[in-house]
Amino acid sequence: MSTLLRSAALVLCAGVSCAQATESAKQWEFNIGAMYEIENVEGQADDKDGLYEPSVWFNATWDAWTISLAMYQEGPVDYSSMTRGTYFDRPEVELRYRIIGTDDFTLGLTGGFRNYSYHFKDEDGAKAGSANMQRYKIQPDWDVKLTDDWRFGGWFAMYQFANDLAKTGYSDSRVETETGFTWTINETVSAKVNYYLERGFNMDGSRNNGEFSTQEIRAYLPISLGQTTLTPYTRLGLDRWSNWDWQDDPEREGHDFNRLGMLYAYDFNNGLSMTLEYAYEWENHDEGESDRFHYAGIGVNYAF
Repeated sequence: MSTLLRSAALVLCAGVSCAQATESAKQWEFNIGAMYEIENVEGQADDKDGLYEPSVWFNATWDAWTISLAMYQEGPVDYSSMTRGTYFDRPEVELRYRIIGTDDFTLGLTGGFRNYSYHFKDEDGAKAGSANMQRYKIQPDWDVKLTDDWRFGGWFAMYQFANDLAKTGYSDSRVETETGFTWTINETVSAKVNYYLERGFNMDGSRNNGEFSTQEIRAYLPISLGQTTLTPYTRLGLDRWSNWDWQDDPEREGHDFNRLGMLYAYDFNNGLSMTLEYAYEWENHDEGESDRFHYAGIGVNYAF
């Protein structure tokens, strides 16, 4: 998942007092943070001890403008021998402009650039080449007040990938969105139900590598307990298929993924916040055996 999206929970948690500053007085607002994530599929030897995913980020906001910088790394790791498999470095920069910003309606537009620097390893762990791929992004986001208790919000991102796509296996285009309704039940509990879609496809009709589709219902139940916020959540698969192995098998492979997770966030009321997250996922495939997936993450953020 996108590092900048994941950091949003930390930013919101630590930045409440910062965001409540007087709207009339324009001033710089900053936050800086780091996160460490691991992902592992039970019994998948290729992952060794699982995926190693450290990230850092920095955001700066002036009035309606926000610039976001992030660095993320991902790849399998074997902690016993301190060796790694194929991995990539992923620096990115985004610039968001808040076109409209009121309590009743918010509209923003984000443009972004991300670079993927792949370092390939063979089965023996020796270097096996590299690839350098870029992703360009444009993303509107919105939040609409329907009633005092109901809101409708979300975002829709459009991506274009370029360079070394044959090496990385990516499609040249992708869309991703998450949008839905939030119901504020009381001051402590709210409920959010979103529709999520991610679809990789090729604008170039001569290519079909890396195409996939994921559709989910994502439900969240944030519970605010003073400085602590607990958010149990679930992802229910609607439709999922992939074609990553298109060179060997041109037929799409169907999947059925469902996830349960818990996000714990704590605000220290001094600009500092932290999050802990764990998720368990059932992954069933039309081809091959079913998997059981674990995700865990810990993050810190400082807003000033």
